[in-house]
Amino acid sequence: MGVRLVSILALTVLATACDDDGLLPLSEYDSIDVNAYFYFGDGREVFLGSTIGASSCGDMAYGYAAQHGLYRGDDWSYICCTIERGSDCYRKIR
Repeated sequence: MGVRLVSILALTVLATACDDDGLLPLSEYDSIDVNAYFYFGDGREVFLGSTIGASSCGDMAYGYAAQHGLYRGDDWSYICCTIERGSDCYRKIR
């Protein structure tokens, strides 16, 4: 009986989380304009450009790191800032 209840709850959550096309809706942060900034371990900042969504921003940062021979364990980071209300970095979302 417990498995049946869990299955019903899971189906209910999936049904309510889908949009009209049957796909899961995009996260709030995957449909907003953002600026991507890359940071080297020594503090240098590189503006990577503007894109739509946090996922795309992350892709830009990881792509930039790969182009420069940097890997996950190396000393670098990135920030994604929302472009809104007249600001190029209104809210840091990553």
